[in-house]
Order: sequence, then structure tokens, then C-alpha cells
Amino acid sequence: MKKKFNYFVLIITILVLIFSLAGCSFAIGNYKVDNLSVSKKKPNNFYYTNLLAKNLTLSSSCKAIVLDTNFYKEKDLVKEDVDTIKKFTKELNKQNFVDKPSDLPAKPIYKLYFTFDKEKYIINVYNERYLSIYPWDGSYPMDYIDMNSISPSNNINSLCKYLIPR
Repeated sequence: MKKKFNYFVLIITILVLIFSLAGCSFAIGNYKVDNLSVSKKKPNNFYYTNLLAKNLTLSSSCKAIVLDTNFYKEKDLVKEDVDTIKKFTKELNKQNFVDKPSDLPAKPIYKLYFTFDKEKYIINVYNERYLSIYPWDGSYPMDYIDMNSISPSNNINSLCKYLIPR
């Protein structure tokens, strides 16, 4: 009888702990505990952009496509277009990376897809000013970029407008 009571108390204690921690969220170092799942915090706000730039520079094979999200027109990017995107990434500095803007449109105008040997990245182009970069299967929030200080020749929105005019 006493054994059954001890098991019952143990089960009730475990259930109380689980339900009391269900809405819990806290950080320990670079790790974040949220609803009993542990995840590592994003190292910096340009994390995915660095990975894309590294792949563009070091990878020998890259398939890149631009998509107009209103008309679903699609066009492959040639080497010169990919070089423009490389120049864009080299022109970026820390001030270009921002938190998610409050005036960001709900839907991007263009999407660029980059497929490398083992990774796939997407650039959402929202307007002349904002874009976001993230991998196909990323676990962190997107990198948001303000392109105000980028030269017009390296602006990704201008490149997309040139490739798929509206």
C-alpha cells in the first residue's frame, strides 16, 4: 500500500513540474530554454548572410533563380548576376543589418533561390529598402537588411527589376 502511495506522489510531482514549466522561458549563456526545448541563440544578426556569402565565394556550382511573386515569372541568374550579389554582400556592413522592420510588407515582391551542393538559401526582396536572407531549413530568425546605403548598381531590388520587369 505504501509503495503505491509513493508511486502516486511521484507521478503527481512529475506532472506538476511538467505543467508548471510549460510556459517557462529563460536563457543560459548562448542557449535558450523555451517550453522545455533547448535551442542555441543566433550568434549575430548577419549569420545567414555570412553563410550565403561564403557559399557564393567558395562553391564551384551554384544554381540561382529569381521569382516574381505576383506573376510567378521565373528566370535563371547568369554568372554576372551572381557576381552582382557577391558585390552586394561585400558592400554590407553591420549598420545594414536590422531587426525585423515594423513597416515590412507581408509578402516579398521577389524571391531569389540559391542552391549549392549541400545548402539552399532564399533572399526575400520586399522593396527598394528591405530584404531578408535565410536558409531553406534554418532554425534561427531571418537576417533583415536595410539597403539604403547600398550603391544602386549593387541593389538587389534593382537587379530583380532588371531581370523581370513589371
